[in-house]
Amino acid sequence: MENWTKEVASTVDQRHYRLPPTWMSRNPERAVQGQLGNEVHVSGQPGDLKKRIIILLASAREKVVVSSFLLADPEVEDAIFEAAKKRVRVYVMLASETRLDSEPGDGEFEQRVLSEHKDMLSRLGGYVLIRSAPHFHAKLVLVDPETSPAGMLLTANLTREALGRNEELAVVLKPHEVKEAAEIVRWALWESAEHEFVEPPNFRAVKPLGCVTHPAPAPHVLATTSSVTQLREEAVKLIDSASKEFVVSSFGWDAEHPIVERLCERVREGLAVTVLARVRERSMPALVMLAEAGARVLGFKWLHAKALWADSDRALVMSANLERQGLDHGFELGLRLEGKRVEELRKRLEQWSRRAAWELHPTPALGEMAGDVRVWHEKKLLDLDVKRRISLDLDAVTAASALDLKAPMLDPPRSNGLPQPAHELECRRLVRAPVLHPKARQVAWSAIKQEDGSDFKKNNSPVYKEPDGRLVVAVRSREELPDARKVAEEVGAAAVVVRVAAPSR
Repeated sequence: MENWTKEVASTVDQRHYRLPPTWMSRNPERAVQGQLGNEVHVSGQPGDLKKRIIILLASAREKVVVSSFLLADPEVEDAIFEAAKKRVRVYVMLASETRLDSEPGDGEFEQRVLSEHKDMLSRLGGYVLIRSAPHFHAKLVLVDPETSPAGMLLTANLTREALGRNEELAVVLKPHEVKEAAEIVRWALWESAEHEFVEPPNFRAVKPLGCVTHPAPAPHVLATTSSVTQLREEAVKLIDSASKEFVVSSFGWDAEHPIVERLCERVREGLAVTVLARVRERSMPALVMLAEAGARVLGFKWLHAKALWADSDRALVMSANLERQGLDHGFELGLRLEGKRVEELRKRLEQWSRRAAWELHPTPALGEMAGDVRVWHEKKLLDLDVKRRISLDLDAVTAASALDLKAPMLDPPRSNGLPQPAHELECRRLVRAPVLHPKARQVAWSAIKQEDGSDFKKNNSPVYKEPDGRLVVAVRSREELPDARKVAEEVGAAAVVVRVAAPSR
């Protein structure tokens, strides 16, 4: 049998195709470079922030208070242990074990980190007083608050990953701020804790002492507790105080929270809002909402810092995410910044903005994307590599008639419901001639006169009826095509097909 096939090619332009919300790579991901400032520090390599924390702990003479959702850093633990051995009273506030075990991944709660956290309990238990509650999320280190106050408020948990890998902030506390923090921490330690570590591996339930009064709201150290929502209130004031520019950084985001909704409103009013966030599926609904409103949304692999900066010369650094668990409930602490510390924070956030690895585009055209992208599709983030052009071999198709081996270039196959990741597709497809149906029946008909007046014999170019009633003209070779065309026109046949075997009779 002759080769009744033909290869066809075409170029498909996909540049106009609109993608779902998509993160586009804008910088290569690099290790976070730590930076010590006058009062606002950034965590990261080479670990200078952790060294400052260790020096701070070593300076204690009477009392140390440490609050961290997680504690899993051997060097920090060593410093706490050494303080306790000097007969310094050490109080550690942590999240409860049940909360830790139920947290999602995101690199913060890997089994190794949790295992190290539990090892820490065994090591420090008996030397320091450890109290926990599922809502303890504040992060700070206080030293000698009554006599020689010193301390730091952090966005970072005291783990190796947070202090050496994440984008995190720490603010050096002034003596009066240390005293404000000590008052609210004292209340939380004795009136809000639910468990106390006795000896490995046991926590015992504890009740509120009932003798430590919740302090009145302080002017600088702000809190979320069962009695106050200062952090939420301050966030609203900051957002509303901005006139032209606002920057917000957070690990957690809730699309339904009034703070996020207010941010979107301010963006639509014309406020230039820059959002710094970790790229994670759980945060995507809120981040997409902000991007659709017009905010510039920048993404990071490990960002965990929570901070708000307004061009009204006001700012806030805190432990709370922009979620109900943090702004409405729980135990969180933040620090209201003024003066030089506001400018110092702005510089830190600007540095992060310049080196952000990703930027979120709400409905980008495929032609606007290039290289690595992460597409938010069906509630999942899909990693793609967008090329300028790729070649595709499409499935073979059958032509309508053997008279002309052509077929429409159907849409290229999709991956997970998305177009192929390229601006242009060079598509190749094999087109086959249609073949006579094996159950087709030859039609009995009188001779048809050719143009020269002679009879055109049915055996030279037979007409068949297929099972669905369609009339076709069958050929064996290309030489028969001219005659087959004439017959098809005479009898109104739907197509010319190839006869590859004798039909059944």
